[in-house]
Amino acid sequence: MHRFILIGLLGGFFAAAGAAQDRPVVTEAEFLSVLDETHPAVRESAGAVALAEARLVAARTFDNPVVEAVREDPAGPIGQTDVLVSWKIPDAARGPEIEARESAVGAARRRLAFDLLGYRLAMREAYAGWAVADARRQRLTLQAERVGSLAQREAVRAERGEASGLEARRLGLAAATLRSRVALAAGASERARAEAAAWHSGLPADARPVLPELPAAPSLDGADARVRAAEADLAAAELAELATRPIFASPEVTLGWRRQDLTPGAVDGPIFGVAWSVPLFDRRQAARQSAGASLEAARARFELAERESTAARSAARSNFARLADALAEAREEVGATERMLDGEEAAFRQGEAGLTDLLETHRSVTEAELAVLDLHEAALAAHRELELLAASREGPGS
Repeated sequence: MHRFILIGLLGGFFAAAGAAQDRPVVTEAEFLSVLDETHPAVRESAGAVALAEARLVAARTFDNPVVEAVREDPAGPIGQTDVLVSWKIPDAARGPEIEARESAVGAARRRLAFDLLGYRLAMREAYAGWAVADARRQRLTLQAERVGSLAQREAVRAERGEASGLEARRLGLAAATLRSRVALAAGASERARAEAAAWHSGLPADARPVLPELPAAPSLDGADARVRAAEADLAAAELAELATRPIFASPEVTLGWRRQDLTPGAVDGPIFGVAWSVPLFDRRQAARQSAGASLEAARARFELAERESTAARSAARSNFARLADALAEAREEVGATERMLDGEEAAFRQGEAGLTDLLETHRSVTEAELAVLDLHEAALAAHRELELLAASREGPGS
């Protein structure tokens, strides 16, 4: 009789495993592959770069000349026709302003690189949450099926008078408890999948994630992406402040031709004029004050980013190492759980172990495996924190 119980349990296990294999598998690399220039999050962040590039084009573009034609007193004894072309000479601040806008483009590209890293880590977090939730659901499902099959067979034995009715009911209660946990885990898995699908619109409805292996710790040599972005912002702010120092505007030059119709005859000749704004009241005080405030804010952001990066690196490195070691050790301890369950069930069938011992073993194994999943999730989160602090490659053209 007990041989049939074991065969039924193994059959249920392989049936569940076979059903899982029929579902399409989406790896972490495949999940992250959709993060390209067409992704909505990337397109939104790329708008800041396009705006900075547009401002650079505006700074490099000369003012248009103004063409004017004026005819005075066409019906009177003296008519006058003026044809004028006016053009404002580029200011002395044009060169520094172009340099400031070029630096702003570089800063925008570095911020985009930092944003892309943030999106990648957010996608890794969403995928890890989905994979861990799915693995937790699978683990609880297999355990519930195993205990449920055992409970059904013990109930049959109890009806035949071969086993205690109390033990059969206790097994049934344990199976019901596990089914409740499976329902909760399934809900959590669906929510995690929905969060992942927000990043990956083409994710199949029945896709199955693969729990990512823990990557090696990345190198922390060099400045991290956030510090680089803050450094680029500071350089752009310094150039923008320099561009506000010239206070004299360039003159506006006017060239033209004037013709006067007299009676009799006509007189014509060239016209030359210069208009120059004298910085008597407006000496760009507001522009310099605004640029100075922006420069101080950029310096503060850069200093704060350096402090936070320095403080976080040591803690993140030690935290990841501790979690990675704990995960490796826990995996070794939990590696023989199936043999442990098989041995305990065999002892129960042979009367060498009581039901309390069997249920306690099942509970301990389940909790230990779920704890390993929690530890794996925490280690993946620690690795993402290290990746955020690690030196990253900048985007093209930066």
